[in-house]
Amino acid sequence: MTRTVTLRLKLADFINTKFEKTVMERIDNINNELHIAIILYLWVDDDDVDNSELKDFLMRWEDKLKYKTFVKKGSRIRPNDFIYFDILPSHLKNSSYNRFTYRYINKHKIIDGLEEFYNITKFVISDKSIKKQKRNDYED
Repeated sequence: MTRTVTLRLKLADFINTKFEKTVMERIDNINNELHIAIILYLWVDDDDVDNSELKDFLMRWEDKLKYKTFVKKGSRIRPNDFIYFDILPSHLKNSSYNRFTYRYINKHKIIDGLEEFYNITKFVISDKSIKKQKRNDYED
């Protein structure tokens, strides 16, 4: 069974930057390494990214976006859009509709956030050893 996790990023912080390729390729590598289905939520504030930039971005990464991708306006998370891992700029307030949050001050730290996403997700989906319960109530 393929596990599904949701990842959310602010698109304006890495689109058309020198580390855009690194971010997108790392998401793809995580998807392939962990054998999970990632639902990617990209969000933008008003006037952060114009439509032509967004279209170019989606065309550039169309072949790598083999997972479901949503692009939404605004940072608000609705209850139906529960986010497993949220990578946010540090000035935004917390939401109660996510499981894990990574905050960054410098936009280059998005890559560190993806590494945290990888480490946490790998731990959560890994098989856990079942420890035999120690009982001493049968002793004479």
